[in-house]
Amino acid sequence: MNKTKIKWKQVCTNYSFVLPAVLFLVIFMMYPIWYNIEMSFKNVDLKNFLDSSQQTFVGLENFRRIFEDKYFWESLNRTWIFVFFSLIFQFTIGFAFAIFFNKKFPGNKWMRAILLIAWMNPAIITGAVFKWLMAGDVGIFNFLLMKLHIIDAPVNFLASTSTSLGSVIFANIWIGIPFNMIILLSGLQSIDDDLYESAVIDGAGGFARFKYITVPMLMPTIMVLLLLGFIYTFKVFDIIYAMTSGGPANSSQILPYYAYEKAFKMFKFGEGAAASCISFIIVAVLAAIYIYFSKKEEAA
Repeated sequence: MNKTKIKWKQVCTNYSFVLPAVLFLVIFMMYPIWYNIEMSFKNVDLKNFLDSSQQTFVGLENFRRIFEDKYFWESLNRTWIFVFFSLIFQFTIGFAFAIFFNKKFPGNKWMRAILLIAWMNPAIITGAVFKWLMAGDVGIFNFLLMKLHIIDAPVNFLASTSTSLGSVIFANIWIGIPFNMIILLSGLQSIDDDLYESAVIDGAGGFARFKYITVPMLMPTIMVLLLLGFIYTFKVFDIIYAMTSGGPANSSQILPYYAYEKAFKMFKFGEGAAASCISFIIVAVLAAIYIYFSKKEEAA
């Protein structure tokens, strides 16, 4: 009897350590996700938002309206553009920095620490800084470009439909480079130096060593990094909010900001929830792929 009591006491003690994390996941993650999914199947607006008894079930009507909205498809297309160019340049420049910092030289560590500031700062602050840097009248970018005689007159990067999306992509690339650098650098440092020494003895040049040793050895890390980067980039909201608010004329509006505008500016909460569900499904599929590759890398 005493052994049984001790056993149950031990079980309760063990679960008590897990309980806070479980409560956090349920209250702050699972419940909001479930509530959003439930709302996407209802007619919810400003009038009945607080009264669930007045929220009528409409099935897939919100999704139908979203799919018939041309702004949804434009936002989705911009999202793919935003994600593609952000990932390409974040990864390429981050890889170059990783190779550079993988070599030993004076000041290596503190230079890496400085680069990490870009990633550690809240994106909303970074967005506000870039908004000032790219301002048409007092922006440093215009000042430098005019001093270098690249442009003759100031360009308001964030107020033009032709440059607004590229401007937020540029800012997002700057934010993501340090993260890519650190992950790839850790991968590079895990490669055994004996492999490179053997390749040098066999007469392999620098490009051959990179192609046949570095890239294959880093491939699991690269795949996980790109998938994780896709998930992070696809759900970007704060940088858009801080720099352009989706404008001008929706030219920098991507899917997360489209959902925000539907819900909190137009007060069409049901349609906003439906747009969020579509974004959630895309990210969830990529998250499942990320978990698969993570397990595969651990098994290897």
